[in-house]
Amino acid sequence: MSVENKKTLEAYDKTANIYLANSIEHDRLDMKKARKKQEKLWQFIEESFKNLPVGSDIIEIGSADGVNAKHLKELGYNITASDVAEAFLEALKEQGLNPVKFNVLEDEFKKKYFGVLCWRVFVHFTREDAIKVLGKIYDALEDNGILIFNAINRETRTVDSEWVDFPGEYHMGIDRYYNYYTKEELDEIISHTKYKIEHFHKEGGDEKNKWLVYVLKK
Repeated sequence: MSVENKKTLEAYDKTANIYLANSIEHDRLDMKKARKKQEKLWQFIEESFKNLPVGSDIIEIGSADGVNAKHLKELGYNITASDVAEAFLEALKEQGLNPVKFNVLEDEFKKKYFGVLCWRVFVHFTREDAIKVLGKIYDALEDNGILIFNAINRETRTVDSEWVDFPGEYHMGIDRYYNYYTKEELDEIISHTKYKIEHFHKEGGDEKNKWLVYVLKK
């Protein structure tokens, strides 16, 4: 694990409860917009996992408040929610989930999965972290398994990486490490793996290009 990721996880462990509270308050500013955004994400996740039979084992890495994991559970998948911060684990239990404490950079997968969801997690990975995580997930996927992940587009930033505490729903009162990627960089990283890129698109922000979104298949 990189020093950057280690310190970021320590920050989340200290202030994840603030993140959760601010996320709720941010959504309340425009409930209709927040709901539309969430439903759009769910539709994308459902479409990406559509070929996985009901009951398939799926793990979400970095489940945070658990809304995505809970939705997958309601769809009939055997979902494993996971995170590192205790406040997130408690929030997951409140969603009726049975979460596991799991650090994808340090811990080993205990079984294979047909699907892996890693949403807003790669933002905290150095290039070396990202390469390691992609490899570990590949080994943990069943044949034809699906990985969904996203990263912040470097083209929307003025630096390659930074320590920052974003306002609004991401505010925690403490800086975390954020690493930004270009599509070309991520494509190059993926090209050295055995994944097949099933889908790619950009979304978010005023120009609809804040996030680089990938669906990879083993």
